[in-house]
Formats: sequence, structure tokens, C-alpha cells
Amino acid sequence: MSLGQTMISAAFFVLLTVAVLSANKLILENTKYYLQEEAIEQASNFANALIGEILTKKFDSQVTLDGSGNVTGPYNQSNMPWPSGTSSSHSASLFDASLGANATAESNVMPGGNPDVAPYKSIRGNSSSWFDDVDDYIGYVRTANSADISGYTLTVNVYYVMRVHLTSPTRDTIETASFQTYYKRIDVSVTHPIYLTKALTFSAIATY
Repeated sequence: MSLGQTMISAAFFVLLTVAVLSANKLILENTKYYLQEEAIEQASNFANALIGEILTKKFDSQVTLDGSGNVTGPYNQSNMPWPSGTSSSHSASLFDASLGANATAESNVMPGGNPDVAPYKSIRGNSSSWFDDVDDYIGYVRTANSADISGYTLTVNVYYVMRVHLTSPTRDTIETASFQTYYKRIDVSVTHPIYLTKALTFSAIATY
């Protein structure tokens, strides 16, 4: 083989190597993009499922129910301290001032403080020894897996909020409250060590 042919062969090999590497890079990038899109969709599904679960629980530990599961207290039409003025910044003092689960419930649901894993223990809520009201989920952590991607982490925060009516501009807004109200905001943040390094947060409002 002449020198010219050798150089042509070497150049062809270099071009072929570059083409293969470029194709592999493109495949990897497309796969990563697909998995990131899949992770976002699954994060939404997991978060919405958890929010739905939380909303099935009592608004507060002080809420009482009748035999049919209807709310009977602590507030009703006769003792509800209805708001006055332009905002609902009144305090619903009969609800818990300190939010969160008791030590027994936390130990049952997340033994040793470890994340809850399927089958999720938080779903059980037939007594105060388990998560039976909305704010029990403060600090709750769940690990979830999908068919394609495993290792999602869901973290929950719950806090009182109030609806405030602004006159300029005229609109209603939701603000964090430092006292008890008839509204609790649920935030579920979802992360994944590879595909969701920046948390996605999904929210809902629980009302009494």
C-alpha cells in the first residue's frame, strides 16, 4: 500500500470514528431528553396522586366526624367567626396552632425518619397513630419508582394560608398566615438525582 493510500485510509478511519462518536452522542442526548420529559410527566403523576391522598384526610386533628364521615365540628354555622372587612385574616383558633404528626404516627409511617416506600404507609389513616389529617404530612418524604425511572423523592410541606382581597389593583391573593385559618396549602416537591436535580413543586389548597 502506497503512502497516499495509507493517508487516505487513515483519514477515512478518523472520519468514520468521528461520525460514530457523533451518532452515539446524538443518541445519548435524545435518550436523556426523552427520559427528562418522562421524569417530568411521572413527577406530575406522583405529586398529584400524593396531593389527592392528602386531601382525603381530615382538615385538622380537631375536626370531628359523624358516623357517615360528615364534618360535625369544631366550627359550624352557629359558631363560625366569619371574616369582616376585605380579607379573611381572622384566626380559626380551634384548629391546631402547631402543625405536624405525633411521634407515634411519624414512626409508623417513616420508621427512623426514612422515606416512605410502596406500599405507602401514609395511606392508612383510621386513627391518630397514623396520618389522619392534612398537616400530619409536614416533612413527609416518599420514594417512588416508575417503570422506566426509579429513585424519585417527594417531600411535603403544609402551612396555613389566607385569602386577602386587595383594593389596588383589585384582586384576591393567597398569602402565608402566621395563625390558624380555614385554608392549608399543600406543597409537594419532586426531585430525581439525575433527571430532576431542580425540584418541581406542585400545590393545592385544603379547605375546612
